[in-house]
Amino acid sequence: MILKYCLLAVALTGVCCFAPPALAQSANTPETKKPSAPQDIKPGELDLEILRDVERRNKQLDEREKSLDKKEQKLKLLEADIEKQLAEFKALQVKIEESIALRSDLEIKAVKRLAKTYASMPPEAAALLIQQLDPPIAIRTLAAMKERAAGRILAVIPPDQATKLSEGLVVKR
Repeated sequence: MILKYCLLAVALTGVCCFAPPALAQSANTPETKKPSAPQDIKPGELDLEILRDVERRNKQLDEREKSLDKKEQKLKLLEADIEKQLAEFKALQVKIEESIALRSDLEIKAVKRLAKTYASMPPEAAALLIQQLDPPIAIRTLAAMKERAAGRILAVIPPDQATKLSEGLVVKR
């Protein structure tokens, strides 16, 4: 842009603004040809053209700034929405963790009640019921019993199943 104006200045005045004075004076000597100024540009029109260029550029910059401001506002809205969703997810995670802890506590209480019930039954009847339970539940139930009661029940259970339950008790304890 500056070069354009310098070239126009050289064309109008015949003096190079960047050249040393000796070279600038040599440009005015009769031996050298002066570049001819464009016929259709007058000095006043040049100022108007420069102003129009500046105004056009300012308008472009203003439009770009407005566009960037709109994008920035959209990003801020998206950021706020994401933060809101994150807060909701964290609250949901806390509720889920509380539910899991409550379920775990209820499960432990249920296993203890079941163990107490089976321990109070005759070993043969308790053995029949424990054989029908899923192995992990049976192991937790036997682990919740006193060792003497669990031993009496295991004595009545068939040896192969009693062995598996005993191995599970060793790992559990």
